[in-house]
Amino acid sequence: EAQGGSQTMLSKISLAVIGGAGMAAAFAPMAPSQFTQAPSLRSQGSNRAPTATSLLMMARKPVIAGNWKMNPETMEEAMKLGKAIKEQAAGQDKAEVLLCAPSPFLNSMAEELKGSNVQLGAQSVYFEDKGAFTGAVSTSMLKSVGVTAVLAGHSERRVVFKNDDTAVNRKTLKILEAGMDCMLCIGESKEKYEGKLAEHICATQLSKDLKGVTKEQMKRVIIAYEPVWAIGTGLVCKSSDAQAIHEYVRKWLTVLYDQETADNTRVLYGGSVTPDSVDELMAMPDIDGCLVGGASLDAEKFGRIINYK
Repeated sequence: EAQGGSQTMLSKISLAVIGGAGMAAAFAPMAPSQFTQAPSLRSQGSNRAPTATSLLMMARKPVIAGNWKMNPETMEEAMKLGKAIKEQAAGQDKAEVLLCAPSPFLNSMAEELKGSNVQLGAQSVYFEDKGAFTGAVSTSMLKSVGVTAVLAGHSERRVVFKNDDTAVNRKTLKILEAGMDCMLCIGESKEKYEGKLAEHICATQLSKDLKGVTKEQMKRVIIAYEPVWAIGTGLVCKSSDAQAIHEYVRKWLTVLYDQETADNTRVLYGGSVTPDSVDELMAMPDIDGCLVGGASLDAEKFGRIINYK
């Protein structure tokens, strides 16, 4: 199995959870030695020459993605914003740019972005091909209007629309089967963060949401870590804290897959990213881009994030 290496780790968590009283043990901090072949991805000394792993980090092309959520209110506003962002992104090639617009705007937005260096993304999808699923959108519908990537597991879909990990996994598989890129969102709530459970929430979500995803398919998966408590709240996740979680995520991918997959998978940060915070975030070795919410609704602010320094 593609995730065979994770079975021992997952069974420990499952048994502890089933035991009720063992819940705390299930989420106890793991020592680095518990990882299977997961060496640190950062150099231990500043004077060391670049390693093969550090060169792989440099080879991961960053992604700056804008998630408009349920904004703006009209087609006219959406097209004006899309055009302005396209102009802000023109001429830069250090990052891939993705706009995840609301479904009613996708067809027109595809025309606006045609020939530019901005790709079109969707915010969600259903895991069935067609049928009596009122309000749902299929992968074939999205592909037919030019969508190349789809979000899965965004915190608002998990919390507001009650998407559990089974649903997120089915969506992830459906997106990949359709030949599109999947941006899988993971992250912990404020309660879990304060309980120091961030790493384990991320590990559990990755393990469940990537079930059945092959190593080959992982080439089209982008992970987006979004601390739920920092999304639209004004609360700030320090870049060093974000880096620590990203490094953990990459190590967990060596457990689920292997070192090569971990080295090649892009892991983005999402959590109230602003023009003021982007440069420091992008300087972190395991942060490969940003998933931007509110700031992507302002072309000038999003343009500054796209053209980070």
